[in-house]
Amino acid sequence: MDDMNGAGAAGNAAIRRDQAARIALVAAYCEGLGFVPIGAVAETDSVRIVAGGDLAQPRWWCRRASDAGRVAAAATARLQRLEARRVGDLDGTQRLQLVDDAIAAAAKQLAVALRTHGDVCAEALAAIGRVDEEIAKLQRAGGLKSVNKSYREYRIAASARGERIMRYADWMSKYREKLVRDLAAAMRSI
Repeated sequence: MDDMNGAGAAGNAAIRRDQAARIALVAAYCEGLGFVPIGAVAETDSVRIVAGGDLAQPRWWCRRASDAGRVAAAATARLQRLEARRVGDLDGTQRLQLVDDAIAAAAKQLAVALRTHGDVCAEALAAIGRVDEEIAKLQRAGGLKSVNKSYREYRIAASARGERIMRYADWMSKYREKLVRDLAAAMRSI
């Protein structure tokens, strides 16, 4: 039984690492495109809609920070008006729906194009898949020699500075993030 629990814990840890890597890759994609997140922050007795920063759960994405800020401000005002008219407490699902409705209405009123978080994630996963395919092709063809050389140089330099050395898998994850960010930045200019 202990072996099964150990395997289960290791499996759960691997799942958490994969999820964290996926979140980091999606964030790199959004950063490369210059997208600004818009979402809600719960306060003591209300919800405030914010743009930018490290939102735990972005609901929408916008191409420009100035537009995202205007949408967030207008949506917050709209949300406060809607909540003032509501009688009784709202559950989490109802509150999220009000947030989404307020953001969508504010964006429409301000003529600002927004992308849903789900749509952006789907596009990011497609881009990540393309990057992973290219890395796999390079691996099969022995084309990662320069990447491995870069890691070796990093290891030597970090060791000389007395720094802790990042594991190859972690370094490679950062390399993937950079490739996804660069791909998205190239897509932005199209």
